Amino acid sequence: MRLLIALALALIAEPALAHPPPLGIPGFFGGFLHPLFVPAHLLAVLGLGLLAGQQAPHWGRAVPGAYIIALLVGLGVLTLGVVPRGADLAVLALAVMSGGLLALARPLPEGAGGALAATTGLAIGLGSPPEVISLRAANLMLIGTGFGGTILLVVVVEAASRLTRTWQRVGGRILGSWIAASAILVLALRAAG
Repeated sequence: MRLLIALALALIAEPALAHPPPLGIPGFFGGFLHPLFVPAHLLAVLGLGLLAGQQAPHWGRAVPGAYIIALLVGLGVLTLGVVPRGADLAVLALAVMSGGLLALARPLPEGAGGALAATTGLAIGLGSPPEVISLRAANLMLIGTGFGGTILLVVVVEAASRLTRTWQRVGGRILGSWIAASAILVLALRAAG
């Protein structure tokens, strides 16, 4: 009887995934939703997008472009089977930086923004390994993650660049401090654990 129960459980068991597709949706749409449902990635993209929108008069389209290119490079590295350790911690550290700079609200050079954007894009790309069994599903998830991460950043940058009133700018600074604080708390919990 024990053998039959063990056999039944083995047959109905699914693979144990530490980072399953968002909402159980595999393929392109699972990857597309990935940046929205991984809190560290969402914090980093929101922080970077709000910062780029805040710096909109000084920063051009090169900053979002650097993010997009670096995101695609990071996702491309994953197709080679390379999954570096610590990418999730780097994403959190970059969220702290973007949130802190957003809360500070000082003009920054475009080169600094480009470096921050490229580093964030690369870290998010490297921190998005699809945990699926099929190579086709993995590639579809990576393509979806590229589209989802790009669209999310562009939408946030465009929305943030329209926040021109004083109270809206103050609200953006408050949101930046919350992003930084949230990322710091997660980093502290990881360090303590």
